[in-house]
Amino acid sequence: MTKKNFKLILVTLCFSTLVLGQNKTPTPTTEQQKEDEDIIRISSQLVLVDTLVLDKKGRQVTDLSADDFEIYQDGKLQKITNFAYVNSGKNPVADSSPFKNKIDKKVVPLPPVSVRSGGEGRIITFVIDDCAASLNGIVVARDGIRKFIDEQMLSDDKVAIYRTRPGSVLLQAYTSNREVLKRIIDKVNLIPLRDENAPDEAKEDGITAGTSPVNEITSRNFSGRENRQNENNAAEEGRIDCFKRNTGVLSFVADRLKNVPARKIIFFISNGLPDIFATNYLDDLKQVADKAARSSAVIYTMSGRGLTIPGLIEAADDVPNEASRDRLRASQSRTFNEGLAYLADSTGGKFIFNKNFLNVEMKKILEAETGFYTLGYQPDDETFKGKKYHKIEVKLKRPDLVINSRKEFYGLDDIKTQKNPKSSETPMYQAISAPFQEKGINVRLTTLAGNDAKQGDYIRAFLHIKGEDLTFTDEADGTKKVILDVVAVALDERGKVIEEFNRTYPIRIPKQGFQTILQNGLDYSTDMPVKKSGFYSFRIAVRDNNSKRLGSAGDFVEISDTKKSKFFMSGLFTTAVTNESKPLLPKNRPAEAAFAPVFFNSIPSIRHYYAGSVLSYVYNIYNSKPDEATKQPKLTRQIRLYKDGKLLADETEKPIEVQSQSDISRIQDYGFLRLNEKAEKGEYILQIIIRDKLANRTTSQWIDFEVVK
Repeated sequence: MTKKNFKLILVTLCFSTLVLGQNKTPTPTTEQQKEDEDIIRISSQLVLVDTLVLDKKGRQVTDLSADDFEIYQDGKLQKITNFAYVNSGKNPVADSSPFKNKIDKKVVPLPPVSVRSGGEGRIITFVIDDCAASLNGIVVARDGIRKFIDEQMLSDDKVAIYRTRPGSVLLQAYTSNREVLKRIIDKVNLIPLRDENAPDEAKEDGITAGTSPVNEITSRNFSGRENRQNENNAAEEGRIDCFKRNTGVLSFVADRLKNVPARKIIFFISNGLPDIFATNYLDDLKQVADKAARSSAVIYTMSGRGLTIPGLIEAADDVPNEASRDRLRASQSRTFNEGLAYLADSTGGKFIFNKNFLNVEMKKILEAETGFYTLGYQPDDETFKGKKYHKIEVKLKRPDLVINSRKEFYGLDDIKTQKNPKSSETPMYQAISAPFQEKGINVRLTTLAGNDAKQGDYIRAFLHIKGEDLTFTDEADGTKKVILDVVAVALDERGKVIEEFNRTYPIRIPKQGFQTILQNGLDYSTDMPVKKSGFYSFRIAVRDNNSKRLGSAGDFVEISDTKKSKFFMSGLFTTAVTNESKPLLPKNRPAEAAFAPVFFNSIPSIRHYYAGSVLSYVYNIYNSKPDEATKQPKLTRQIRLYKDGKLLADETEKPIEVQSQSDISRIQDYGFLRLNEKAEKGEYILQIIIRDKLANRTTSQWIDFEVVK
């Protein structure tokens, strides 16, 4: 598999006492939800419509029956054959602010609440129209999303942020890591585009819209009507190009979510769309709405223009007189908003406008999206003849309630809209580029960033595969055999493939060792060299050649620049302790022998420990400042331990002994943590904070582990 393939569609201390918190309540799952995941949503046999019902105060109504509804297709009443209320079981209020502890979070970033929960959290997508946005629109969108991340995002939410400007990254991975999302949103800025300055990545991102648009006219010439007309034409052309990009990105997002169970929320933030009633524009929005319907995705559109005050003169206004200016602005506002309103209404969402604080509206929407009704009917034979666009209307027999549901779909069976595989590599490629983890094989990934004086920068990947997920064949000599394909890529912040590998491992297991592999699985360890510093999305996929089952995982890794003397730590992992009271360090394995049997569940790729046991943590410190006299740095270490977002232990700073280090620029350090014998089972987060006292600098890393009984 080549880079070109990928571009075509382009992740010694002991605590003697710990006060441990309670486990989170598991997300309830109804039988109807499980059945609903296997149903084709739009087919010649069944059409399913998600429906949200609210009272006049915006509160969800959950006690309705099928008799309370009527559903019409193209004006004809249909018989409801399938009906259910699906409860997501999420309480946004209870989990919106998980960190209550007053600690120095401005200096030391807080770790995530949970990494291993595996809960079926909300799937939320933000699409920012920064192709033709104004400065105010960018600020409104960026502030709204950042406040959502800080104040409303739940610990098991899966969130992605897309941009529509040329060159933006489309292969986004959904993540629960707040710090990663804030890093992405902080990079959203207003940078006017010109054709001659368009980045090369704009040609590779899979969405084309002719020429690169001009964001806004930055200089105006009022000498004549012709100049103003030329400027208006240029602005309109820019809006049209951006409209094509907006609908292209929204369609791409909906397609990627098609095979993901559950109802998905898409927030599309834009300053507005061009006249949708012009040629083909409405058809483009219908295509987006149809893809959203097939993906069970609801699009909530939000105006980035903020609160507008009638009569206020703006810098962009050409003002012949006040009355004509107000009429023109009102007309333009209606035109820009019509497309956003149509897109929201046709997918069962809502159009939010004239608001400065979008996070407030996001909260209201998500509080209402805690469940929904599913109504199904069997269409007649004419529905799927040709490519006719069908109208759907869901009515309630109770006029005191408000209903939101999808309005339209194309008469094409879901099966006919599936893309056919193009090559034998396609399944592996799709697993690498998928927005969520493939779970045909249970893959657990741990990534570390490191730097070696000889090797340079690298990403180290620890991978664990459950033995029960593999299919073995019997060999003539009595051994067992499995063949595993492994593909990995590192993408930079522009979505460009920086490094990759594609390997095949024929693994033969002696008869006496088979039960060990079956019970404990296989451990995989490998290094991927990285030539320059940056923020990378590392993604890896594994395929069993016998069963063709796939598993994938991804993570974000930051490679800091050691040459710029930046103070940082990396390579944090936990492991068992040897009989000599040293960390049980993983052995460096050659690429051709990266798989090994698992004998201990305390290895870095699994990190399972018993209550009362001792674990070791290992890390490296780079570029600490040495004292001019002693040539030694003055470093301290502080340990924090979390469970379910609660700070359980906050150890005071302890000095780090570094006299035995041969290279002060790369300090290798480790310590020990004794778990309480009464430690509650579940997931914990260990955070290591290192302070350089001579340079007044701080760095930190965190790692998750699990206490088992």
